[in-house]
Amino acid sequence: MFEVRRLRLLRELAAHGTIAAAAEACALTPSAVSQQLALLEREARTTLFIRDGRRLLLTEAAHVLVAHTEIILAQMERARAEVSALEQGVRGTVRLGAFPSAAGAIAAPAIAACQAYHPDLNVELGEQEPEQSLVELRARRIDVALVYEYNLLPRLPHAGIELRPVIREPVLLALPPRHPHAADEGARPLAALRDEHWVAPRRDDSLRTVLERACEAAGFNPRFDFTSDDYSVVLALVQAGLGVSLVPRLVVEQLAADVTLRPVEDLKITRTVSIAIRAGSGGDPAINALVLALRRAARQD
Repeated sequence: MFEVRRLRLLRELAAHGTIAAAAEACALTPSAVSQQLALLEREARTTLFIRDGRRLLLTEAAHVLVAHTEIILAQMERARAEVSALEQGVRGTVRLGAFPSAAGAIAAPAIAACQAYHPDLNVELGEQEPEQSLVELRARRIDVALVYEYNLLPRLPHAGIELRPVIREPVLLALPPRHPHAADEGARPLAALRDEHWVAPRRDDSLRTVLERACEAAGFNPRFDFTSDDYSVVLALVQAGLGVSLVPRLVVEQLAADVTLRPVEDLKITRTVSIAIRAGSGGDPAINALVLALRRAARQD
Protein backbone atom coordinates (compact mmCIF):
# COMPACT_ATOMS: atom_id res chain seq x y z
CA MET A 1 0.00 0.00 0.00
CA PHE A 2 1.36 3.43 -0.97
CA GLU A 3 0.99 6.51 1.23
CA VAL A 4 -0.52 9.43 -0.67
CA ARG A 5 1.85 11.99 0.88
CA ARG A 6 4.83 10.06 -0.47
CA LEU A 7 3.23 9.80 -3.89
CA ARG A 8 2.79 13.59 -3.81
CA LEU A 9 6.50 13.99 -3.17
CA LEU A 10 7.30 11.70 -6.09
CA ARG A 11 5.06 13.83 -8.31
CA GLU A 12 6.83 17.01 -7.24
CA LEU A 13 10.22 15.42 -7.86
CA ALA A 14 9.08 14.50 -11.36
CA ALA A 15 7.91 18.08 -11.92
CA HIS A 16 10.93 19.90 -10.46
CA GLY A 17 13.82 17.52 -11.08
CA THR A 18 15.75 17.84 -7.81
CA ILE A 19 15.18 16.97 -4.17
CA ALA A 20 15.83 20.58 -3.17
CA ALA A 21 13.25 21.98 -5.59
CA ALA A 22 10.67 19.36 -4.62
CA ALA A 23 11.29 20.13 -0.94
CA GLU A 24 10.81 23.85 -1.54
CA ALA A 25 7.56 23.23 -3.42
CA CYS A 26 6.26 21.10 -0.53
CA ALA A 27 7.61 23.34 2.27
CA LEU A 28 9.76 20.52 3.63
CA THR A 29 13.47 20.03 4.21
CA PRO A 30 15.47 18.12 1.55
CA SER A 31 16.38 15.48 4.12
CA ALA A 32 12.72 14.88 4.96
CA VAL A 33 11.88 14.48 1.25
CA SER A 34 14.79 12.08 0.75
CA GLN A 35 13.66 9.94 3.69
CA GLN A 36 10.08 9.75 2.46
CA LEU A 37 11.13 8.89 -1.09
CA ALA A 38 13.40 6.15 0.24
CA LEU A 39 10.42 4.71 2.12
CA LEU A 40 8.32 4.92 -1.04
CA GLU A 41 10.97 2.96 -2.94
CA ARG A 42 10.81 0.26 -0.28
CA GLU A 43 7.02 0.17 -0.55
CA ALA A 44 7.30 -0.19 -4.32
CA ARG A 45 9.89 -3.01 -3.97
CA THR A 46 11.65 -1.80 -7.09
CA THR A 47 14.11 0.88 -8.15
CA LEU A 48 12.46 4.27 -8.61
CA PHE A 49 15.46 6.56 -8.91
CA ILE A 50 18.86 6.71 -10.60
CA ARG A 51 21.22 9.42 -9.35
CA ASP A 52 22.73 11.68 -11.99
CA GLY A 53 24.85 14.27 -10.21
CA ARG A 54 22.48 16.37 -8.11
CA ARG A 55 19.42 15.14 -9.97
CA LEU A 56 17.42 11.97 -9.49
CA LEU A 57 16.28 10.40 -12.73
CA LEU A 58 12.97 8.56 -12.50
CA THR A 59 12.81 4.98 -13.70
CA GLU A 60 9.95 3.62 -15.78
CA ALA A 61 8.35 2.28 -12.60
CA ALA A 62 8.47 5.77 -11.05
CA HIS A 63 6.81 7.30 -14.10
CA VAL A 64 4.04 4.70 -13.85
CA LEU A 65 3.50 5.71 -10.22
CA VAL A 66 3.43 9.42 -11.14
CA ALA A 67 0.74 8.78 -13.75
CA HIS A 68 -1.39 6.90 -11.23
CA THR A 69 -0.74 9.60 -8.61
CA GLU A 70 -2.37 12.23 -10.83
CA ILE A 71 -5.45 10.00 -11.11
CA ILE A 72 -5.53 9.33 -7.37
CA LEU A 73 -5.18 13.00 -6.42
CA ALA A 74 -7.86 14.08 -8.90
CA GLN A 75 -10.21 11.45 -7.52
CA MET A 76 -9.53 12.65 -3.97
CA GLU A 77 -10.40 16.20 -5.06
CA ARG A 78 -13.66 14.93 -6.57
CA ALA A 79 -14.47 13.11 -3.32
CA ARG A 80 -13.86 16.30 -1.30
CA ALA A 81 -15.97 18.28 -3.74
CA GLU A 82 -18.88 15.83 -3.57
CA VAL A 83 -18.83 15.82 0.23
CA SER A 84 -18.78 19.64 0.26
CA ALA A 85 -21.69 19.69 -2.18
CA LEU A 86 -23.84 17.84 0.38
CA GLU A 87 -23.76 20.86 2.67
CA GLN A 88 -26.44 23.53 2.40
CA GLY A 89 -25.28 26.79 0.85
CA VAL A 90 -21.91 28.09 -0.28
CA ARG A 91 -19.59 28.65 2.66
CA GLY A 92 -16.03 28.33 3.86
CA THR A 93 -12.77 29.87 2.70
CA VAL A 94 -11.33 29.78 -0.82
CA ARG A 95 -7.75 30.94 -1.41
CA LEU A 96 -7.10 32.74 -4.68
CA GLY A 97 -3.75 33.55 -6.27
CA ALA A 98 -3.62 36.16 -9.03
CA PHE A 99 -0.97 38.09 -10.94
CA PRO A 100 -1.13 41.86 -10.28
CA SER A 101 -3.06 43.16 -13.31
CA ALA A 102 -5.64 40.38 -13.01
CA ALA A 103 -5.92 40.93 -9.25
CA GLY A 104 -7.30 44.40 -9.91
CA ALA A 105 -9.22 43.87 -13.15
CA ILE A 106 -10.74 40.42 -12.53
CA ALA A 107 -10.23 39.22 -8.96
CA ALA A 108 -11.46 42.36 -7.17
CA PRO A 109 -14.92 42.51 -8.82
CA ALA A 110 -15.25 38.72 -8.57
CA ILE A 111 -14.57 38.77 -4.82
CA ALA A 112 -17.05 41.62 -4.37
CA ALA A 113 -19.69 39.59 -6.24
CA CYS A 114 -19.00 36.56 -4.06
CA GLN A 115 -19.45 38.65 -0.92
CA ALA A 116 -22.76 39.99 -2.24
CA TYR A 117 -24.23 36.64 -3.31
CA HIS A 118 -22.54 34.30 -0.82
CA PRO A 119 -22.09 36.08 2.52
CA ASP A 120 -20.82 32.88 4.17
CA LEU A 121 -18.01 32.53 1.62
CA ASN A 122 -14.64 34.07 2.45
CA VAL A 123 -12.16 34.62 -0.40
CA GLU A 124 -8.51 35.21 0.48
CA LEU A 125 -6.42 36.90 -2.22
CA GLY A 126 -2.66 36.80 -2.72
CA GLU A 127 -0.62 38.27 -5.59
CA GLN A 128 1.56 35.68 -7.32
CA GLU A 129 3.06 35.15 -10.74
CA PRO A 130 1.66 32.12 -12.64
CA GLU A 131 4.57 29.73 -12.04
CA GLN A 132 4.37 30.25 -8.28
CA SER A 133 0.57 30.04 -8.32
CA LEU A 134 0.71 26.61 -9.94
CA VAL A 135 3.20 25.39 -7.33
CA GLU A 136 0.92 26.68 -4.55
CA LEU A 137 -2.14 25.18 -6.24
CA ARG A 138 -0.61 21.73 -6.61
CA ALA A 139 0.52 21.89 -2.97
CA ARG A 140 -3.05 22.80 -1.89
CA ARG A 141 -1.90 26.08 -0.36
CA ILE A 142 -4.32 27.91 -2.64
CA ASP A 143 -7.50 26.66 -4.32
CA VAL A 144 -7.89 28.80 -7.45
CA ALA A 145 -5.40 30.81 -9.51
CA LEU A 146 -5.46 33.35 -12.32
CA VAL A 147 -2.57 32.58 -14.64
CA TYR A 148 -1.44 33.55 -18.12
CA GLU A 149 0.45 32.09 -21.07
CA TYR A 150 2.04 33.81 -24.08
CA ASN A 151 1.65 32.21 -27.49
CA LEU A 152 5.38 32.59 -28.23
CA LEU A 153 6.43 30.54 -25.19
CA PRO A 154 6.03 26.88 -24.16
CA ARG A 155 2.83 26.17 -22.30
CA LEU A 156 2.72 26.10 -18.52
CA PRO A 157 3.00 22.65 -16.89
CA HIS A 158 -0.55 21.40 -16.50
CA ALA A 159 -0.16 18.04 -14.71
CA GLY A 160 -2.94 17.81 -12.14
CA ILE A 161 -4.31 21.23 -13.14
CA GLU A 162 -7.40 22.24 -15.12
CA LEU A 163 -7.07 25.48 -17.09
CA ARG A 164 -10.20 27.38 -18.12
CA PRO A 165 -9.34 30.24 -20.52
CA VAL A 166 -11.29 33.47 -19.95
CA ILE A 167 -9.41 36.14 -21.93
CA ARG A 168 -7.21 36.06 -25.02
CA GLU A 169 -5.73 39.53 -25.36
CA PRO A 170 -3.19 41.10 -27.71
CA VAL A 171 0.27 42.12 -26.61
CA LEU A 172 0.64 45.62 -28.05
CA LEU A 173 3.42 48.01 -28.89
CA ALA A 174 3.42 50.90 -26.39
CA LEU A 175 4.71 54.17 -27.86
CA PRO A 176 5.11 57.69 -26.47
CA PRO A 177 2.18 59.92 -27.56
CA ARG A 178 4.41 62.04 -29.83
CA HIS A 179 6.40 59.17 -31.32
CA PRO A 180 6.59 59.23 -35.15
CA HIS A 181 5.01 55.76 -35.35
CA ALA A 182 2.12 56.88 -33.12
CA ALA A 183 0.75 59.35 -35.66
CA ASP A 184 -1.15 56.91 -37.86
CA GLU A 185 -3.55 54.12 -36.98
CA GLY A 186 -2.67 50.53 -37.79
CA ALA A 187 0.04 48.00 -37.05
CA ARG A 188 3.72 48.82 -36.87
CA PRO A 189 6.67 46.59 -37.91
CA LEU A 190 9.09 45.85 -35.10
CA ALA A 191 12.01 46.14 -37.52
CA ALA A 192 11.32 49.87 -37.83
CA LEU A 193 12.02 50.19 -34.08
CA ARG A 194 15.40 48.48 -34.02
CA ASP A 195 17.20 51.68 -32.97
CA GLU A 196 14.76 52.56 -30.19
CA HIS A 197 15.45 52.44 -26.48
CA TRP A 198 13.35 49.62 -24.99
CA VAL A 199 11.67 49.46 -21.60
CA ALA A 200 11.31 45.93 -20.26
CA PRO A 201 9.68 44.32 -17.23
CA ARG A 202 12.02 42.75 -14.70
CA ARG A 203 9.64 40.57 -12.67
CA ASP A 204 7.63 39.24 -15.65
CA ASP A 205 10.40 37.09 -17.12
CA SER A 206 8.00 35.53 -19.63
CA LEU A 207 7.01 38.89 -21.15
CA ARG A 208 10.65 39.94 -21.33
CA THR A 209 11.43 36.69 -23.16
CA VAL A 210 8.51 37.33 -25.54
CA LEU A 211 9.87 40.81 -26.23
CA GLU A 212 13.33 39.42 -26.95
CA ARG A 213 12.01 36.67 -29.24
CA ALA A 214 9.74 39.03 -31.13
CA CYS A 215 12.60 41.46 -31.78
CA GLU A 216 14.93 38.64 -32.77
CA ALA A 217 12.30 37.44 -35.26
CA ALA A 218 12.34 40.98 -36.66
CA GLY A 219 16.10 40.80 -37.12
CA PHE A 220 17.57 42.66 -34.14
CA ASN A 221 18.37 42.42 -30.45
CA PRO A 222 16.52 45.00 -28.35
CA ARG A 223 18.51 47.46 -26.27
CA PHE A 224 17.13 47.47 -22.73
CA ASP A 225 17.90 50.88 -21.24
CA PHE A 226 15.27 50.68 -18.51
CA THR A 227 13.71 47.81 -16.55
CA SER A 228 11.23 47.82 -13.70
CA ASP A 229 9.15 45.44 -11.59
CA ASP A 230 6.32 47.99 -11.65
CA TYR A 231 4.25 48.30 -14.83
CA SER A 232 3.21 51.81 -13.83
CA VAL A 233 6.91 52.72 -14.01
CA VAL A 234 7.33 50.92 -17.35
CA LEU A 235 4.44 52.88 -18.86
CA ALA A 236 5.55 56.14 -17.23
CA LEU A 237 8.94 55.74 -18.90
CA VAL A 238 7.23 55.16 -22.25
CA GLN A 239 4.88 58.09 -21.68
CA ALA A 240 7.88 60.33 -20.93
CA GLY A 241 9.40 59.45 -24.28
CA LEU A 242 12.30 57.45 -22.83
CA GLY A 243 11.58 54.27 -24.75
CA VAL A 244 9.05 51.87 -26.25
CA SER A 245 7.78 48.54 -24.94
CA LEU A 246 5.49 45.57 -25.50
CA VAL A 247 2.67 45.17 -22.96
CA PRO A 248 -0.56 43.17 -22.65
CA ARG A 249 -3.68 45.26 -23.21
CA LEU A 250 -5.04 44.48 -19.73
CA VAL A 251 -2.00 46.10 -18.10
CA VAL A 252 -2.50 49.38 -19.95
CA GLU A 253 -6.26 49.42 -19.31
CA GLN A 254 -5.69 48.89 -15.60
CA LEU A 255 -3.16 51.71 -15.30
CA ALA A 256 -4.81 54.12 -17.77
CA ALA A 257 -1.43 55.42 -18.97
CA ASP A 258 -1.13 58.11 -21.63
CA VAL A 259 0.65 55.96 -24.21
CA THR A 260 -0.22 55.05 -27.78
CA LEU A 261 -0.94 51.38 -28.47
CA ARG A 262 -0.38 49.76 -31.83
CA PRO A 263 -0.48 46.11 -32.95
CA VAL A 264 2.72 44.48 -34.13
CA GLU A 265 2.53 44.18 -37.90
CA ASP A 266 4.72 41.18 -38.62
CA LEU A 267 3.98 38.94 -35.64
CA LYS A 268 0.78 38.15 -33.77
CA ILE A 269 1.52 38.15 -30.04
CA THR A 270 -1.20 37.18 -27.58
CA ARG A 271 -1.58 36.41 -23.90
CA THR A 272 -4.23 33.98 -22.67
CA VAL A 273 -5.54 34.49 -19.13
CA SER A 274 -6.99 31.35 -17.54
CA ILE A 275 -8.55 30.21 -14.30
CA ALA A 276 -6.58 27.30 -12.84
CA ILE A 277 -7.95 24.76 -10.37
CA ARG A 278 -6.82 21.34 -9.23
CA ALA A 279 -8.16 18.53 -11.38
CA GLY A 280 -11.36 17.21 -9.80
CA SER A 281 -11.99 20.18 -7.50
CA GLY A 282 -14.44 22.05 -9.74
CA GLY A 283 -17.47 20.43 -8.14
CA ASP A 284 -16.76 22.04 -4.77
CA PRO A 285 -19.53 24.65 -4.30
CA ALA A 286 -17.19 27.30 -2.87
CA ILE A 287 -14.58 26.86 -5.60
CA ASN A 288 -17.27 26.75 -8.28
CA ALA A 289 -18.84 29.97 -6.98
CA LEU A 290 -15.52 31.80 -7.21
CA VAL A 291 -14.77 30.37 -10.66
CA LEU A 292 -18.15 31.56 -11.97
CA ALA A 293 -17.59 35.01 -10.48
CA LEU A 294 -14.14 35.22 -12.07
CA ARG A 295 -15.56 34.23 -15.47
CA ARG A 296 -18.26 36.91 -15.24
CA ALA A 297 -15.73 39.55 -14.17
CA ALA A 298 -13.45 38.63 -17.08
CA ARG A 299 -16.30 38.95 -19.58
CA GLN A 300 -17.15 42.41 -18.24
CA ASP A 301 -13.53 43.56 -18.43
